[in-house]
Amino acid sequence: MNDFMDVTYSMDDTLLIYPGDPVFKKESFLSIGKGDMCNVGNISMGCHTGTHMDAPLHFVDGGTSIDAVDLDLVNGSVRVIAYAGDLADTRDINRRFLESCHISPGERVIFKTENSSRFAGVHLLEDYTAIDLEAASYLAELGVKCIGIDYLTVEPVDSREGKVHKTLLGAGIPLIETLDLRQVTPGIYWLHCLPLKLAGMDGSPVRTVLERGLAAV
Repeated sequence: MNDFMDVTYSMDDTLLIYPGDPVFKKESFLSIGKGDMCNVGNISMGCHTGTHMDAPLHFVDGGTSIDAVDLDLVNGSVRVIAYAGDLADTRDINRRFLESCHISPGERVIFKTENSSRFAGVHLLEDYTAIDLEAASYLAELGVKCIGIDYLTVEPVDSREGKVHKTLLGAGIPLIETLDLRQVTPGIYWLHCLPLKLAGMDGSPVRTVLERGLAAV
């Protein structure tokens, strides 16, 4: 069994992105087939394309930019927690559910929901699972190191002011969104997640990997 699980969606023009964000484009800039010495590609995309990380600056004016995020927050022991909306009180992850998970202060947490099978990188969901505001406040109070989720956003469907983002990012908690958790079972893993070092930017695509077999520290 491979100890590494790549939970990053492949990036191409078929991968769904958040409505209104810059689209992903790629082209050949130099081509051996056209007589150039080497192949050089050119890409264009937004900072929140595909599997990506939100830095506090995304919703907090003057907040930490992606190049300044402490990498310890998004690398280390992480707990993948399963959440089934049809078995819980509400569609969105709520405080009562989180309290039942006994999350420790300073933990890294990733939520696997029904989004994983329904989204699959290509389906825009009108009734996706997110994190409600009370749950976000609870996670901020706990001081979790980072939060991951298997959809384009942690923000609930009916949110119009970005309050969940503002609560979590305002507490300095980086968010990893659009994770591919379809083959991941709940449990403890080692999280490897590195954003591009984009100076002064609000987010970045990331290559995110979960490593099996490492004890929590």
